[in-house]
Amino acid sequence: MKPMNLQKYKMNFKYAFRPHKPIMMLRLATTFFKILVLKKRPLRYVDFNITDKCNLRCQHCFATAFKQTDRPKMQIEDYRRVMKEANKLGAVNFSFQGGEPLLYPQLEELIKSAAPYKNVISVTTNGTLLTPERAKSLRKIGVDIFTISLDSMIADEHDSFRNKKGTYDKTLIGIESALENGCNVTIGTTLSHQNIKSEGIEKLFEWVCQKHITLCLDLAVPVGEWAENYNILLTDDDMTYVEILKKKYPYIRTDFEANYVKRGCGAGKEVLYITPYGDVLSCPYIHISFGNIFERSLEEIRNTLLQNKYFGDYWQKCLCAIDKNFINEFLKKVNDSKISPIDYKQIFQKEACFIQ
Repeated sequence: MKPMNLQKYKMNFKYAFRPHKPIMMLRLATTFFKILVLKKRPLRYVDFNITDKCNLRCQHCFATAFKQTDRPKMQIEDYRRVMKEANKLGAVNFSFQGGEPLLYPQLEELIKSAAPYKNVISVTTNGTLLTPERAKSLRKIGVDIFTISLDSMIADEHDSFRNKKGTYDKTLIGIESALENGCNVTIGTTLSHQNIKSEGIEKLFEWVCQKHITLCLDLAVPVGEWAENYNILLTDDDMTYVEILKKKYPYIRTDFEANYVKRGCGAGKEVLYITPYGDVLSCPYIHISFGNIFERSLEEIRNTLLQNKYFGDYWQKCLCAIDKNFINEFLKKVNDSKISPIDYKQIFQKEACFIQ
């Protein structure tokens, strides 16, 4: 299992360092003591999908897979309870996404409920609705990081991917709005076999380095609007090229470098994803539910996850984007299901899937 290199570790520290939040910094220091000395595995990050509403219709959208009308959605008090449970498990970062979270009518109330004084607060957005006024307001109530989707530095390419003209210009305004109000910005970029060597992507990599902004690569996954589109998957040669890119451009990383200490997939161990209906997933792109917060505690659900061999340790291939065995054996079953997310017991039926 590979440790993270020093450059990537420094980037993570930059985004977690919050001297104006002394309680959060103390919690972070305690977390590293538990990891390095007590050999514990605390939770780090909980990603909440809070709405399926969006002002764009992106080619690769996966959030539409969760849209249902016959189930109760989480309310503010539910989020508050789950965030307290997550804090007890060690979580120091809460992220809110969608859909488009800026369309969620109770976003400000939800952020306040997340106890920003002791947690890092992130909002994942397409950036088109992030005006200077909205960025200032959200910063004031506790948002630390905006993760903003940008998929090319060629306007027509980005707009085509997002299926709406003018998106590129509005997204750049959103990025500047966040930066001008003192927020950190992470760029989220979807990398597929079709665009990995495109001019727009190359220009984007150069741009983030000039701006000193971290860019996190989202590897293309055949789910949601891309369900069963296996042509978008990165090849072995593509992944070799990704490693070259990460060495060439110091501000580029994948989620594999976002963990506390160890490099690899943090799904389940450090990261959880929760749908608007309370289903707990290991990852936004693996639509397999390991439990529901209306039925079980977050600790019980996470323990179930950690008993699965794919999530009990830091897997060295992205399960849903690179690991062909996992994709063929499990992800295809998910895509064939009429229900999303699907219960883990229907997917992992072999004893070999679990840690004995």
